[in-house]
Amino acid sequence: MSSSRFRKEKEKLVWKTCLFCVLGFVIGYVMLNHISTMEKPPLGITFNVVIGCTFIAVSLLVLVVTLKRHFFPKKRKKRAPPVFLEDQLNKAKEEQP
Repeated sequence: MSSSRFRKEKEKLVWKTCLFCVLGFVIGYVMLNHISTMEKPPLGITFNVVIGCTFIAVSLLVLVVTLKRHFFPKKRKKRAPPVFLEDQLNKAKEEQP
């Protein structure tokens, strides 16, 4: 029961992250293509271009990493059973004549 709840919470977090990334991309796009092309933009053209490109790049990176981790999780390696030294010593003593 707890694993399904954990999975649902994880999916909600993934979709919230995707939503914020798309929102950040839209903000960066607006800053880059609309605000920076105004005749006298607030805070200057260079600031809007740099911040717009940064918003776009960071939001796309986070979106790609989030979706990659969600849809392509790492495969877990199979663990070998634990070996206890005392058991091995006892077996070795029993095998000796």
